[in-house]
Amino acid sequence: MATNSTQLFTTTWRNYLPAALLLGALASAMPLAQAEALDQIAVVVNSDVILASEVQQRMQMLRASKAGRGLAGADLTRAAIDELVTERLQAQYAKENGINVDDAMVDQAMESIARQNGMTMRTFPAALQKAGISMEALREQTRRKITADSLRKQMGGGKVAVSDQEVNDLIASQSQKITAGERYHLQHILVVAPNGATIEQVNAARIKAEDLRKRVANGEDFSSVAKQFSDNNAANKGGDLGWQAADALPSSFVRALSLMQVGDISPVVRDPNGFHVLKLLEREGGKRATASESRVRHILISTQKYSPAEAKQKIDALYEQLQAGADFAQLAKANSDDPGSATRGGDLGWAKAGQMVAAFEQTMNNQTLNTVSQPFQTQFGWHILEVLERKQADQSTDQIREKATNYLGGRKEEEQYKAWLQSLRNGAYIDYRMQGAAPNLQLK
Repeated sequence: MATNSTQLFTTTWRNYLPAALLLGALASAMPLAQAEALDQIAVVVNSDVILASEVQQRMQMLRASKAGRGLAGADLTRAAIDELVTERLQAQYAKENGINVDDAMVDQAMESIARQNGMTMRTFPAALQKAGISMEALREQTRRKITADSLRKQMGGGKVAVSDQEVNDLIASQSQKITAGERYHLQHILVVAPNGATIEQVNAARIKAEDLRKRVANGEDFSSVAKQFSDNNAANKGGDLGWQAADALPSSFVRALSLMQVGDISPVVRDPNGFHVLKLLEREGGKRATASESRVRHILISTQKYSPAEAKQKIDALYEQLQAGADFAQLAKANSDDPGSATRGGDLGWAKAGQMVAAFEQTMNNQTLNTVSQPFQTQFGWHILEVLERKQADQSTDQIREKATNYLGGRKEEEQYKAWLQSLRNGAYIDYRMQGAAPNLQLK
């Protein structure tokens, strides 16, 4: 894969504590005395005011930060004023709603800024003054940024939902990056519905494809279904297409494959030829991450149900029966205290790394295939396990889905937060003005 899956979904998050100030780059900074001469009202925000000197200070800070790179003249001024107005509205809302930022939090943030610039709090004030930035102005900005961050979390955190369809759509839009360099061993069922087919023919083909997909997804042999019903040349080979490179496949196939793991059956895929159902038999190439998974079954004797001595006695007796050739599944059904797996003969299905408690996972990973472990203890009680299968499973699909979900959730929270800020502005009295001094600020 040309691009690592962890790099596919990125977004820009504003840093709500001021970034490293790059103080050495401020040779042209305005002296503080000049800034102090500009102390006239620039903007009225409800019952609060923003002074011209504050605008100038914020322009200096923006010049020294990543957020302000490339801004100059009126654009820089507008950016500074916009930040200050937003901060005032947030501070007013926070005060009205009892949200406070204590001095200790501000002190900690200021120390962090100093460290980012290779300074201590003893040397930092002088460096700021030399750069034309007031220590008090930076401290107040920092307090407001922390307040804004708190409000952002309060407004957006945990209140947005991301659907599976949204995740699928985002991954599909990135499918060429995800699948670059990959090759697939595929089985395929085609139900023909070519261009020119009537609506009735297309609907009938879709229904047939959905029915065939349901049959193979429910366990019916894919090869048999393909031989009997598929309309392509590979039908007589059970739909086996052999190995296919991602860049040689239709884009509709690639979008489906980007969401699939080995062994998966695709949803019904539509293209100009009709409706397709794919089964991914093998995958190679690209840069997908893999990890070992084990299919395991166990018997649990609970130490909550029995005393420690009784539980140990019971598990030892079961172990002796297994060593004598007793059927594992039957013993699990009759004796296991794990209700979730007992009815399945103790089968826990496929277990990923980190899914089981440490003692269980360690025993599982060290156990030889198709052999019964000696009794071992976890916080749940005493266990015996057997590893039935192992495989190297593709972990990238899960990682990609998690990253896509986080990206979409973050974007929704950002949109929600911006809408809330706009509602604050819409309900506020804001008067942009500048009288007399500093016409170079180009305020509206």
